[in-house]
Amino acid sequence: MLLRTAKVVILLSFPVLLNAGDPPYTRFGAGEAGMGYACVASTGSWCSFHNQAAMPYSNTFSLGTSYESRFMMSALSAKTLCCIIPGRPAPLGIIMTHYGNSQYALISGGLGSAVILAEGLSLGAQVDIFVEHSAGSYRDYTYVTFEAGMQGRVSPHVTVGFHLFNPLAHLNRLPSAVRAGVAWQPDASLTGAVEISKMSGTPLSVHTGIAWHLPHTLILRVGYYTCPSSFTFSTGVLCKGICIDAGCAVNTATGITPLISLLWKPRAK
Repeated sequence: MLLRTAKVVILLSFPVLLNAGDPPYTRFGAGEAGMGYACVASTGSWCSFHNQAAMPYSNTFSLGTSYESRFMMSALSAKTLCCIIPGRPAPLGIIMTHYGNSQYALISGGLGSAVILAEGLSLGAQVDIFVEHSAGSYRDYTYVTFEAGMQGRVSPHVTVGFHLFNPLAHLNRLPSAVRAGVAWQPDASLTGAVEISKMSGTPLSVHTGIAWHLPHTLILRVGYYTCPSSFTFSTGVLCKGICIDAGCAVNTATGITPLISLLWKPRAK
């Protein structure tokens, strides 16, 4: 009875959570989760969710899907699809997400691209559409917004990134978010990253993570972010163009959020 009551309270609280900036701007990819979501200055096939400016460095086709069960509750699950189609001078990124259940759902899609402005400097942007659905007599809402980011390589081993989500907050009910960070890769086996982010309605959050690429197939990651205070872990396995990542975020107040993602990048023949 108590568990059922708690679920009802959470479901009724969804509109409030939306106004506070969660969950529309949710990050995806179990690998990125393992890094504490300190990924605004990093590259990778999930960059359409984190910083579109990294897309020009994804020089092969990729198709990915992920699943997140927030607090291990299926009613708070998020499913995503992402695709990057390489091209010159600009690649194309496509994303789709579904969050929630039959009582409340937030469905979104995005179309983005990026260009290299100069050696080591790139700019990306994406148009997003969000559809907020509530059961019963509640009204459904549709929002259109955009996001943009930049990445710059300041040395052979250091990259900085900046990203802005929804600068149109005064015109819609979605939150705004700004992020800035730095990634350090002293060699191909080790990556470290630090990031700060601020979303409207939430405190400033600091994110940090480390990834260790073991020889051939295995990637280990650990991270931490401050809002809400959470430790993150993930493991990735690479095999013949397929990458499977599994991880979790652990918060002492709300419990464990497991994540899994699958990415396919066909090998060049």
